[in-house]
Amino acid sequence: MSIDSNFRNEQLAGETNLGASSQEIDALLTPILDQGATRDQIPELLRRSWAHLQDLREILTTINALGQAVPSSNLDQAICLKEADVLDIPGIGSAVKSCLAEPSIQQLDESIQAKLFYALSLVALISQSYRDGAQHLEKASELCKSHPQDRWQFESARAQALTDLGREFLDNQALTEAVALFESSVLPLVDQEKDPHQWAISKTRHGVALGILGQRQKGTKMLESAIRSFNEVIDACDRDSEPLEWATAQNSLGNALGILAHRQNDLEMLESAANAFESALSIRSQESCPWDWAASQNNLGAVLQSLGQRKNDAQLLKRSVDCYKLVLLAWTRDRAPLHWATTFNNLGTALRALGEKRKGPRTLEQAVAAYRNALAERTRERVPQQWAMTQNDLGTALQKLGERTEDIKFFNEAINAYQSALLEWTQEKSPMTWAMTAANLAIAQKSLAERLGDAGTAGLALSSFEAVAEVFRGASHARYYQFATEQIAKTRTLLDSLAAS
Repeated sequence: MSIDSNFRNEQLAGETNLGASSQEIDALLTPILDQGATRDQIPELLRRSWAHLQDLREILTTINALGQAVPSSNLDQAICLKEADVLDIPGIGSAVKSCLAEPSIQQLDESIQAKLFYALSLVALISQSYRDGAQHLEKASELCKSHPQDRWQFESARAQALTDLGREFLDNQALTEAVALFESSVLPLVDQEKDPHQWAISKTRHGVALGILGQRQKGTKMLESAIRSFNEVIDACDRDSEPLEWATAQNSLGNALGILAHRQNDLEMLESAANAFESALSIRSQESCPWDWAASQNNLGAVLQSLGQRKNDAQLLKRSVDCYKLVLLAWTRDRAPLHWATTFNNLGTALRALGEKRKGPRTLEQAVAAYRNALAERTRERVPQQWAMTQNDLGTALQKLGERTEDIKFFNEAINAYQSALLEWTQEKSPMTWAMTAANLAIAQKSLAERLGDAGTAGLALSSFEAVAEVFRGASHARYYQFATEQIAKTRTLLDSLAAS
């Protein structure tokens, strides 16, 4: 099946990042798109499917090496299909399923049958059928009750499949099941003293599932449990002997602390989140793990930006800007087009905040340039909501630049940007988002009217403020409604003064 040409950028990025052929990427990308994944999800889903494909090829090769121990023409077919020029994932799945149904296979050692169920689970996961994958892994686990090491592998993979389903497709029930499975089956199968590596993996994954649930649910209990899990791994792991797991736990800790800090408005906790990301970056390097390094740099940039704005600290904002610039070294336009665009959008916001604290227009000009770079990939056709968001952010930066330079062209450009955002953020689809953006538009129109002495533009601003006030009043947003009514009064005063002159 050929992929829609609108996803050509994602195809090329997948080939570049994974070293995969176009045929392989097409086979992996098709089920991802069929599941309705967003463009932002595609890079990570492709990376995960590629890893599952390598595991599938490896397990089929292992089974094939058993030779006469697994006499099956269906298995032979699966082996042939895994090496075919055109990758046929459903065909491999059908062949393995037929193999498992053969009476001769059912008489084989249970460990061999478990490997076949594992292969079937990988086919399901590549096909984005996470529930089916988890069920096949459960069967594989049941066949390995006398082999705790194999059982841990299958139970851990099963819990991870449910976590992936919950994270990617907003299935909180799957996340709840994953947490329970980690606690009831995965963690009891590993001994922290005898196998610290597997224990650390299990504990960190358990914390991640808890953290995602905690982010989506009210309260702090889940997030606090996730933080405890990550801290246990960090305390137990030796940084030198288990560097990657230690760094993963630090990065995950930073994420959980950051979410909880925002929820509790806790600056000290936000600083702890920044420290955790910096610890992760002491291990993660651009050379050894560029994607994970960029993710941690991006996380650090976001926390520093939040800290800088809350503490009114230009130095923290400058550090945030530096982090985002580093991210762009790894998340390049050809390797991760939408990640690249999102990073430029984040960079623009950090530069805008920094520019508001600095004299002169240069930093605000850089913010405008960053937003315009983001729009090179964030097009209305590909990602309409993100396009509208960046247009709104661009409008704000242009408006600030207009105020700084007193150049009316920037106010005109700001108005154009806000009007573009409102093409997507309509009052019918999202009234509050429309109202906030329309308020920004009205402010820009009023600012332009003041500088031009233009009653017509002031009248447009007044109409916008009046429409916005109605939405805020209807939504019972007292503070926003008060702001809008104050602006209505000021704009009427402006109109009166223009009429008098």
